[in-house]
Amino acid sequence: MSLKGKTIVVTGASKGLGLGIVKRLCEEGADIIAHYNSGDISAAETLAREAGVAFQAFRADLSKEDEVLRLADQICSCGEIYGLVNNAGVCLFEDFFDVTPESYDFTFNVNVKAVFLLTQKIAQKMAKDGVQGRIVNFSSITSLSGSATQVHYGAAKCAINGFTHMAAEALGQYGITVNAIMPGPIPTKHNSHFLKNEDTKAELCGRIIMKKYGDPENIADAVMYFLGERAAWTTGVTLPVDGGYLAK
Repeated sequence: MSLKGKTIVVTGASKGLGLGIVKRLCEEGADIIAHYNSGDISAAETLAREAGVAFQAFRADLSKEDEVLRLADQICSCGEIYGLVNNAGVCLFEDFFDVTPESYDFTFNVNVKAVFLLTQKIAQKMAKDGVQGRIVNFSSITSLSGSATQVHYGAAKCAINGFTHMAAEALGQYGITVNAIMPGPIPTKHNSHFLKNEDTKAELCGRIIMKKYGDPENIADAVMYFLGERAAWTTGVTLPVDGGYLAK
């Protein structure tokens, strides 16, 4: 089944992995609903225009419940939705003893609460419209490998693993699949200053079986699988796309 003409929502679509996913979706002929917050959405819009697909964009701060609910309403007013890619997330590198209630709430609001609410509202629309849709969440290898400076982030991504399993159970009766991807180390504008440090690169690539960082295209490949027909009987799965990092 082609994604041509199907509407896919991508959160965090202005940069990094989200922009890479938009690029691949445009190549597949999908219509795009893009969420962004602080980034410049023009690159995603240009990709859609050049591919000749429909494009709409909505801005929202996913740490704020009222803005998440407004975003959900805006998306649901756009007609039939086939796919939701919950890509947006935040990661604060903080010593465990320095994590404040505010940074904890910020991390969980964006990485968990917003994902829960958007999935709930958009899946409800899919079910009402009789669409056997696809939901793709974003977890992280940190949820299984651990990190001393990402305790709240890793815990939030553990919650996404559990939510993916539970939502798959809840939505299977409607033919809606729910899966998650755990990306490994992939340089983006957000993290390149950290990953390109020579000591960091040597340490991480020494653990990665493939001995190199991944590319955004590797993640887009996995997203396309979960959105496509070949994944129609795949749900509740949390898939590492990490060059073998977790298998080491």
